[in-house]
Amino acid sequence: MIPRPARLRLLVSPSSAHLPSLTVSRPFTRKLSSSRSDNGELKIAIIGSGPSGFYTASRILNSIPKDTPNGDNVQVHMYERLPTPYGLVRYGVAPDHPEVKNCQHKFDELSSDPRFKFFGNVLLSSQPSSSQTESTPSTALSPYTYPHAVRLSFDDILPYYSTLILTYGASLSNPLSSVSGSSSSSNPLKNVLPALGLVSWYNSHPAFSDLPINLEGIEEVSVIGQGNVALDVARILLKPVKSLSQTDLSDDVLDVLSKSTIKRLRVVGRRGPGQVAFTTKEFREMISIPNVSYKGVNQDLMEQAKDMVGNERMRKRLLSLMEKPVSNDQGDKEFILDFLKSPKGFIPSSRDRSKVGEIEWNINQLLSTTPSTPTPPLSQVSAVPSGNEVIARTTGETVTQQADLIVESVGYRSEPLTGEHGGWVLPFDVKRGRVRNVSGRVVDKDGVVIPGIYAAGWAARGPVGVIASTMHDAYSLSDQLLDDHFSNPSSTSGPLNPNPEQGIPEALTKAQRQGGIVVDLEGWEKIDNAERERAKIMGNGKEREKFRKVEEMLAVLS
Repeated sequence: MIPRPARLRLLVSPSSAHLPSLTVSRPFTRKLSSSRSDNGELKIAIIGSGPSGFYTASRILNSIPKDTPNGDNVQVHMYERLPTPYGLVRYGVAPDHPEVKNCQHKFDELSSDPRFKFFGNVLLSSQPSSSQTESTPSTALSPYTYPHAVRLSFDDILPYYSTLILTYGASLSNPLSSVSGSSSSSNPLKNVLPALGLVSWYNSHPAFSDLPINLEGIEEVSVIGQGNVALDVARILLKPVKSLSQTDLSDDVLDVLSKSTIKRLRVVGRRGPGQVAFTTKEFREMISIPNVSYKGVNQDLMEQAKDMVGNERMRKRLLSLMEKPVSNDQGDKEFILDFLKSPKGFIPSSRDRSKVGEIEWNINQLLSTTPSTPTPPLSQVSAVPSGNEVIARTTGETVTQQADLIVESVGYRSEPLTGEHGGWVLPFDVKRGRVRNVSGRVVDKDGVVIPGIYAAGWAARGPVGVIASTMHDAYSLSDQLLDDHFSNPSSTSGPLNPNPEQGIPEALTKAQRQGGIVVDLEGWEKIDNAERERAKIMGNGKEREKFRKVEEMLAVLS
C-alpha cells in the first residue's frame, strides 16, 4: 500500500537519508551460537499482531529453536487491542485478493510454540490500567475508542520484558485539513471519507462497522490519490457484487454495494501518468472489470510521461497499458484516470448543504530537473528535487467537477500511543506519523538509541511497501535484535531490562480478575471457528462470515 497518491520516486525519506538502512536478512536457517549469553533472558513484548508483528515473532522463535541451549531462554508475548489477530491482513487487504492473506499461516504456526503467548483485546497506552478514559485518538468519522478492551499502561508491562517491539501499524489517515469540507476539516461534509474508513468498513473493522455508507443516489465518485489503495477502493466500488459474493465481505456490506448507483469513478492524482504509485497488476485488474469502460489517457500527457520515465522498463509497461482505451458497449459504468489536480475545496450540494456536491480542483504543472522541463520560478527553486524526480505545483487555475462521494486516499500514519499523561513516553515523530527510530532501533529526540526497544513495519517506516517487503524488514530487524541481545551484550542496544520480572504482568492478571476479557490463542480459535460456522449456517458459500462488532466476538467466549 502506498502512503501518498503519487510518491516522489527514488526519493529517500528526509528522516532516513543520512541513516543506515536495515541489513539484508540472512538465511532463515541461521542459528545463534550454542553458548548461553550472559545478557539474561530474552523476553519480548510485541505490540500489534499484523504482518510485521507475526513475521518478527516467527523469525525470532525459529532462529532459536526450543531444543537449542538458548531455546528455553526466549519468550514472546504479543499484545493486540482487538480480539482478533492479523491486523492489516484481516482489515486492510482487499477482500478479492485472498492470496495475499496466505501469510496468516505464519501467525497460526506460532500457536504450536509454547514460548509464544497472544493477548488479544488488550490496549496499550499512556493511560494507567485503572483508567477508562479515552485512550486512542478518535475522529468525527469514527469516535470508537475500544471500550471493551483491557487497558494497560506501558509502565504496567515494561518491567516484565527485556525487549519491546512496536509493530502496531498505521491506523490513522493523513489529513486534508486545509481542504474545506474534507473529513479532517472543521466543517466536514457527508459522503467525504478517508480511504482508511471505507476500507475498514467493507473489511468489517469494529471501529468503522457503523459508518453510514449509502451508495443509493451516488453517481459521480472521485478517489483522491493514485496508489494501490485508491485502486482497491475503485475496484470494490465498481465490481459486480456477484463477483464479490464469495469473498470475506460480510453480507451487510454486500447488501450496501448491491444498491450502488455509481456511473462514473475518477481516480485523481496531483502529478502525471509517469508518477502513479499503483502497480501494473492492480491496474490490469481495474480495466478487466466487466461492464466498465476506460477511455485511456490524454495523448499529450502520455507523451510527456514517456519522456520522463525514459528506459524504466516497468514504468514503460504500465504506461503502455494505461494508454489503451477499453470499450465496453454493454457497460454502464466508467473508470477514469485524471491527472495534475489537487483538491482546493469540497463544495456542498445545492440540494443538501450537509453533503458534498462538487470538488474545486487546483490545476497543477510538473516541475522536474530533467532537461525537457523549464527552469522553475526563482521562488520555487529550493523546492525542486534533484536527480530525475518530479513534483507538482499549482498553476493558479482551477476547475470544478461534480462529486457525490469523495474518498481521500492520501496515506496513513501511526498513532503515538503515549502522550502527556505521565509515565513512559514513546519517542514519536509527530510530523511523519511514526515511531522515532534508526533502522528499527528506537531513538530519543536527540537520536540516542534507547536500549531494548525496537520498531518494525509501518510503525517504523511509514505505510510503504507490500506484505513481502514487510516480511523482509521484519526478518532483518529480528536478526539485528538477536545480535544485539546475544552477540553484543555490551552494546548500547542491549536489553531494556537484563533481568525482567517473571510471568505475565500483574496488571493484566488483575484486570482479568476484575472481569476484563483477554483473548488468548484458544479464545481466538473459538472466534475463528464461530465465523466459519456462521458462513456454513448462512449457506452463502463463503469461508467465513466476519463478526463486525467486538461484542459479537466476545460473546463467543462466554
